[in-house]
Amino acid sequence: MNIDERRLILSRGFERAMETVLDAFLHEGFTVTPIDAGDLHHRSQHRIDPGCSLRYALLEATLPELKAPSSIGRAEGTPPLPACRVSVFELNGACTLVTAENALVRYPLLESLARSATDRMAGALRLIVRRDLSTAA
Repeated sequence: MNIDERRLILSRGFERAMETVLDAFLHEGFTVTPIDAGDLHHRSQHRIDPGCSLRYALLEATLPELKAPSSIGRAEGTPPLPACRVSVFELNGACTLVTAENALVRYPLLESLARSATDRMAGALRLIVRRDLSTAA
């Protein structure tokens, strides 16, 4: 894990965790796009517990201000750069693992935007934790 990646374990089931993650990133101004989702047991030939699912979702969170204007040679409608990659994994015991990585750190010329994206990603993760703690009681 690098400094621009964060991990949380939420004490809630997968569906509620997904709702919380989506709400938090939307609250921070991100646009969230699903990349992949499924059940890890269906992708594996080895089934540990046939009654247990281990679902996952991979998301891309973008910020509207990261869309390059078409005047610099990019086609109209070109999607913005992904600011964050978010992964949500169902764990045993009604817990969910959430990871968020700032994807902009791979682009040194976007360093100032990368800091803004990291701050907003951190805000979304703080909101997720607050909501997880408020429903755990």
